[in-house]
Amino acid sequence: MTEFAYVGKRLTKPDIYGKVTGEAKYTDDMTVPGMVEGRILASPHAHARILRIDTSKAAALPGVLCVLTHKDCPDSRFSRSTMAEALPEFAFTGERQDQYILTDKARYVGDWIAAVAAEDIYTAEAALELIEVEYELLPMILDPHKALEPGAPSVHDDVAGNIAFEMDHPFNSGDVDRAFAEAEAVVEFTGVNSRQKHLHLETDIAIAYHESDGRLVIISPSQGPHLAKKHLTKRVFPDLSDGDIRWLSPTIGGGFGARLALGVEPVAVLLARACKRPVRVTTTREEDFSGYSSRTDQHQTIRVAANKDGKLLAIEQIIVADSGAYLSHSATTATVNMQKTLGVLKCDNIRGHLTVAYTNTPTTSGFRGYGNPEGAFVFQQALDRLAEKIGMDPMEFRLKNLKVPGDPSCFVPVPLEHTKLEECIHLAAEKIGYKDKWQGWGVAKPGRYKRGIGMSVLTHASGAGGFLLEHSSCVMKVLSDGALNLIVSPCEMGQGIIGALAQVAAESSGLRYEQIRVSTGDTDVTMFDIGSHASRSMLVIGNAVAAAGVKIKEQIRDRAVALFAEHQVRVTPDQIEVRAGRITSDAAPGVAFDVAQVAYAAIYDFGSGGSQLNASGSYLSTSHHPNHQAAFAEVEVDTETGLVTVLNYVSAHDIGRAINPLLVEAQMEGSLVQGIGFALTEDFVIDPDTGRVLSDSLLTYRLPTTMDVPDMAHLLVEDPLEAGPFGAKGCGEAGLVNPAPAIANAIYDAIGVRIHSLPMAADKVLWALRHGEGAAPGGSRVSGQYL
Repeated sequence: MTEFAYVGKRLTKPDIYGKVTGEAKYTDDMTVPGMVEGRILASPHAHARILRIDTSKAAALPGVLCVLTHKDCPDSRFSRSTMAEALPEFAFTGERQDQYILTDKARYVGDWIAAVAAEDIYTAEAALELIEVEYELLPMILDPHKALEPGAPSVHDDVAGNIAFEMDHPFNSGDVDRAFAEAEAVVEFTGVNSRQKHLHLETDIAIAYHESDGRLVIISPSQGPHLAKKHLTKRVFPDLSDGDIRWLSPTIGGGFGARLALGVEPVAVLLARACKRPVRVTTTREEDFSGYSSRTDQHQTIRVAANKDGKLLAIEQIIVADSGAYLSHSATTATVNMQKTLGVLKCDNIRGHLTVAYTNTPTTSGFRGYGNPEGAFVFQQALDRLAEKIGMDPMEFRLKNLKVPGDPSCFVPVPLEHTKLEECIHLAAEKIGYKDKWQGWGVAKPGRYKRGIGMSVLTHASGAGGFLLEHSSCVMKVLSDGALNLIVSPCEMGQGIIGALAQVAAESSGLRYEQIRVSTGDTDVTMFDIGSHASRSMLVIGNAVAAAGVKIKEQIRDRAVALFAEHQVRVTPDQIEVRAGRITSDAAPGVAFDVAQVAYAAIYDFGSGGSQLNASGSYLSTSHHPNHQAAFAEVEVDTETGLVTVLNYVSAHDIGRAINPLLVEAQMEGSLVQGIGFALTEDFVIDPDTGRVLSDSLLTYRLPTTMDVPDMAHLLVEDPLEAGPFGAKGCGEAGLVNPAPAIANAIYDAIGVRIHSLPMAADKVLWALRHGEGAAPGGSRVSGQYL
């Protein structure tokens, strides 16, 4: 394996110091001269038509600049999701544009009714209380299955049957019905995930103002400001064009997919245009819970079939997803669920169908894993149930049905080029001691505290090449002291991509990592990029950075020839090595130069054909370049309380090559904790009588704490991917996919009962222990509506 200067090294993130000292500047830290405060009036009703709005008292309050309602909004419907702008135009037709900035019909508790701009936040809050709204209450519908029933109340008057979106899996194949009919073993499993909240520490916020030339500036924590800018001009404010807007994204306080959609930016722009002043629109934590954005809850029934030797013969997946009041990402997350669930293992006969229903609940969205964790929770339990029926070890069953290079990938039109999933399974199993701990099906565990072990496997994307507009570009310029200014547009939201790209830049250019200066978060400065999602940033943006770095190194070599000549050494550019800021050649032992000498001369030497060292790099991806992972969880269940404790968790990830193993492991550790919350504690609870969100604070929505974190090991299986920058694949989302299904399978191994809904909280486990898996479901306002 090649010895690199920086790739593969455990280096500290360059932005860490500002974050730990509090010096990093987030959107809320930004100030613009003359800036005023904006606030939004939210509906207290889940479904209501607005008969009258009186804003006169609010407008008369001293310090109020403007009060806006639906009458002041552009007559242009849009979707919160910006990702559809990266689809080809023919595919965009399925992305329903179904909302206005402010509405005349409330479709969930928290829907936006009016907006206020005032000199300070206190005046803005007081003005909201003075707005008088007369509502006509309408029947509400909270359950997606009931929403699809004939005669259900219509969430949108122009949408028949509350069907927001419906489609067959585009890669259905084989004769599924015949395969099920002829199979020696068929099982079915039904389950539903909860609406996990992103809970980024920075709540939704945006600043909008006009520069002296009338150009609009937006400051907000966006995961894809270039794409958001296109969406805003094309769908929300069609009187604006690309060049009319500059979008700034400073330090971002977390994203997890929530920032792939428009937040309060449209309201900030609307207010700024109305009052002719810079406006900052903020939200509270309670508004964040009750408003837009959570994981899409997907109700799934999966059937699987095999022969007695363990060959997987057929898979059928039926999804009913709940979009909430508006469509946004819920259709695409369910589509990706089918893609990953039906594509992880080898099977000739597959069939999938999804229906997305409107309900009078907060709009659901894209979330880390983007449909894959939802599908894995149900599918991996169905696989275990099938393995049990044929009497096969669940690990051996999965090993028997793995795909190999040349098989269709999860994105069927593109063949699988690379996988190390088999190695991942064996490595993780050995690390956790699977063969000693798994005792076989139906083995009763003695005592109050029962232990079990379970596993799960996954495939996930390293970008969406072949499906989305999947290209990235960057610019590099070398400063006179040998530092490199890397101008690039990922979203750094804590995952460490800026540091990892700096390592790629340093390695490919031959400059020092410590002198890589990254400029990002400004659409005027950076080249177009669709943003950070689908675990794409390292593979796609990283390849663009590597391409530019190679050009920089070539320029340094060309200019360094003259330096060697000054020492009476004749060398050609290809005999010159540039590494870690030093220029050497095997042809001249003992002769070395600093890159700064070349960089300075390129800019300041007269008569040398001066031109600052600079280069651009671009990369177009045409494949998902899937990454893979296997994981095992060991749990202990208290059979008197139902409490589940994760004791040990081991994953092995098919990483290609880890650019920075420290950051990859950090991604796996963080996603595991998030996955434990998804599996055991986090529940988005809506009052069935009012439609109000009950879990609207960090007291009522329980995140896992340090006390919930188990012993863990995250193993990296390195085998460089030819298409990746220095062989790297993506890793940002995969770690959240396996925890819930692995824990669910471990719970079954411990107590012999399966849990069909998330989170698998203590009351659900206790219910299952007392009533059995087949008992009629109960209801709970403590840990959700599904038991």
